[in-house]
Amino acid sequence: MSRIKGFGGIREINRRIKGSDVIVDNRDALATELINLGTSQITDILTWNDQGEVKVKASADIPDHALSAIKRIRVLPGNGIEVEMIDKVRVLQTLAKSAGLLDREQNANRPAVVEIQMLGPEGEPKIKKKGKIK
Repeated sequence: MSRIKGFGGIREINRRIKGSDVIVDNRDALATELINLGTSQITDILTWNDQGEVKVKASADIPDHALSAIKRIRVLPGNGIEVEMIDKVRVLQTLAKSAGLLDREQNANRPAVVEIQMLGPEGEPKIKKKGKIK
């Protein structure tokens, strides 16, 4: 079988189909994980008071879904800590798309039809012998 551009041979197609079966078979767990990531908040991990003192909660007090949403933790000089969480907007876009909330209208990619009428000066153009318009 010849290769289809962007798909590879039959083995690659079978591998992609099998991969989609894994997603379909686990879609409920996948949806739950995405919802957990999308609803995690920094307050699940940190607390702060009116004086601006920030404290990291004990790991036992941080919910599992919030732990999953942590992308990176960096210890800074002077007892500082930086907690970076996953891109929540991307997770919420994925959820919205899978729920059909971001479906585009059928005509969204079609160009708008615009009529343009160009009117020239009155009368016919006069042509010189050399073929130029006067």
